[in-house]
Amino acid sequence: MSLSPKPILLVGNAVSAKTVQELTDSGRFEVLDASSIGKFGSDEPFVELMKGKEDDFAANLNKLKGAKAYILQSTAEPVSDNTMHLLLMAHTLKQYGAAEVTALVPFTAFMRQDRSFKNRFTSVAADMFAKQLKAAGVDRIATVTPHSKGGMQLYQHVFGEDFIPVPATDVFAEDIKRRFTAHTASLSIGAPDGADKAQDEGQNRARELAKAVFGHADDSAMFRIAKTHTGVSDTKIVSFDGDVKDKDCVIVDDMIDGGSTMVNAASLLKAHGAKSVTCYATHGILTGNALEKILLAKPDGMNPAIDKLIITDSIPDAQKKLDALLAKQPSLKGRVEILPVGNAMLKELDIQALTAAPAVQRRRRFNGPAQ
Repeated sequence: MSLSPKPILLVGNAVSAKTVQELTDSGRFEVLDASSIGKFGSDEPFVELMKGKEDDFAANLNKLKGAKAYILQSTAEPVSDNTMHLLLMAHTLKQYGAAEVTALVPFTAFMRQDRSFKNRFTSVAADMFAKQLKAAGVDRIATVTPHSKGGMQLYQHVFGEDFIPVPATDVFAEDIKRRFTAHTASLSIGAPDGADKAQDEGQNRARELAKAVFGHADDSAMFRIAKTHTGVSDTKIVSFDGDVKDKDCVIVDDMIDGGSTMVNAASLLKAHGAKSVTCYATHGILTGNALEKILLAKPDGMNPAIDKLIITDSIPDAQKKLDALLAKQPSLKGRVEILPVGNAMLKELDIQALTAAPAVQRRRRFNGPAQ
C-alpha cells in the first residue's frame, strides 16, 4: 500500500468557488476529481467518488487506503441535502479506507439550536449533528465563526480538541484596514447587540476585531449596543454607549438573516452622527428578500442605514442572491462584497497544529504548516 504524498481534498457540491480556489492554490492537497454528488429521482441523496474512473479503480482504491482526507462542504440551504451529502462523503471515504477525515465546513447548520428551554420540548440539533458527523466517520471538524459558546461546547464534547473554530477576525480586519484609516479618532467598531450581557460572544468578537484593526485593545474605540427581541426575527434597541459622531462605524456579527438587528443598529449609529456604517457578518443567510430590505432601509427616508455590507462566502447561495438582486436593481452594485474564507481555515489548522500539546501532536490530523 502506498500513501498519497498529499492529503486528499474532496470538494463538495455546496461550496464557494473562491474558497475552493484558495484551498487548491495552497498546493497542499490532491483534489479528488470526477465526484458525483446529487439525488436520485426519489429525492434520496447519494455520493460517488471519482465517477468515470472505473478503469483506475484499483489504483484509486490504493490511493484512498490510509489517506488523510479533507472534505470541503458548507451546510446552508438546502440544509437537509447539504448535511446529508457531507455525512455521505465522510462515510464513503472511511468505507474505502481513508484513515482520517477532516470536515472543513465554512457554515455549520443547526448551531442556533444549541440548548434546551425551560418547560419546552425543543430540539438541540447542534448536539445531534455533531454526533452524526462523528458516527459518519468525521475525525475532526473546522468551521467558521460558530454561533455561540453553547454550540461550541456541544461540539467540543464530541470532538474534543479536534473541533476547531475558525474566526473571521483576520479576514475582516484586513478588509477594514484597506477601506478605512485605522485610527480611533475616525473609526469605531462594535457589535449590534449584547452589551448588557456578561462575556457576550458578539461583544468578545467585536473586541477581538478592534484589537486586530487598531493593534491594541481600546474600549474607547468601540460602541456598545443592547437589544431585546420583540418577535421571532424582530428586535429593538434598549441601550447605547459610544462616541461615533463623524466617524466611520463598523458593525460585526456572526450572521445576518432577516437583517433587522443590523438595520436597527446601523440606524442608531446614523442617528448619533455616524459618517458611514459598514456591516460585517460572517454568514450571509439572508432569508427571503432580506438582502433587498437591508440595502434599501432608510430610517430618515433619504439615506441608507447601511452603506456597505461585507459577508464571507461561507454560504455559497449568498452570491446567487446578490446576483439576482443586482439583475433587478443594478443601482445597488458595489453595496455588497463577499470575501473568501479558505485561507482563514488553512491558517487556523496551521495554528492548531503548531500549538497542540505533544499528546495531541502525535494524533493530529493535519500535514503541518504550509512551506
